[in-house]
Amino acid sequence: MNIRELTYVRNFLVISDGLHFPTKAVTAAYKFAKGFEKSLCLIALREDVSPDYDLQVHEFTNDCDVEFTYAKCAGTLQDVCDLSERTETPMIFCEIASKGSFRNAMTIFKAFRELRIPYVLVKENCEQIDFSKVAVPVAYLTEEKEKAPYSCNMGRFLKSEITIFQAKDYGSKTPQNVKSITDFYKKFDLGCEIVQSAYDSSKVEKAAAVAAKKDGFGMVVISTSRDYGLDDIIFGPKELHIFKASTCPIMCINPRGDLYVLCW
Repeated sequence: MNIRELTYVRNFLVISDGLHFPTKAVTAAYKFAKGFEKSLCLIALREDVSPDYDLQVHEFTNDCDVEFTYAKCAGTLQDVCDLSERTETPMIFCEIASKGSFRNAMTIFKAFRELRIPYVLVKENCEQIDFSKVAVPVAYLTEEKEKAPYSCNMGRFLKSEITIFQAKDYGSKTPQNVKSITDFYKKFDLGCEIVQSAYDSSKVEKAAAVAAKKDGFGMVVISTSRDYGLDDIIFGPKELHIFKASTCPIMCINPRGDLYVLCW
C-alpha cells in the first residue's frame, strides 16, 4: 500500500519505521484516543515488517478498546506531513529508539518543521506513560499562547492537572501570555497552578523538562525553534536539548506565522 491511499479521518497517528515497535508511543497515543473518544492509527513506513513486529501489533490490537487501524506503507516523513493535512490528523506520536530510523530525534524535528499540528516525542526507555500532570512552561514570545488550546484539551479530556511555569523575565510579555492562557482555560472552567520559574525564557522549557520526573509530570509542552541559526545547526536546536534532558514525553508545537493565537 502507498501512504497516499490511506483515507482515515481525524485519527491520532503513531509513526514507526517498521523495525522497532513503538510500545511507549502507541501507549501514549492510545491514552489520547481513549480520552478524546477518537480512533488510533499506527503506520509502519515500510511494507516488509518482521513477523515479530506484526505479532506485537496483533497483541496490542487484542487489548485495545478504541478503533484501531494498522497500515504498512512505503513512504517518507514528508508524506506523513501531507497525510496529516489531508486526513485532519489531530496529533502525531513518534518513539525515539536506540536502533532503527528514528534513533536521532533531529530526524523528526527537521521533517516536522512545517506541521500545523502538535507532535509528541517519546523515548523508548520512558518509565511510565501518565498524563495526570502536565507542565506548560511559558516564555515571552506571542506564539507561546498556542500552548493554551492543546494543554486545555488535556485538562478537559484527559483530566490532567496543569502547572504553568512562568519564565522569570523583565517586562510584561510573559505575564500577558500567562494571563491569555489562563483566561482561555477559564472559558472551559479549567483551573491550573502557576509557578514562578527561577529561569528566563531561554531556559524555562528545559528546566521544566529536567524537573519533570521529580515533580511527577508526565508531559511537557514546548514550542520548537522559529529558525535554525548557526549554533542550532552545529550544536542542535533548543528542542533537541529539551528532549535529551526530559524523562517524559514532550509535546512540540511549531511557531508558524499563520497560527490563530497571533490574533489574540
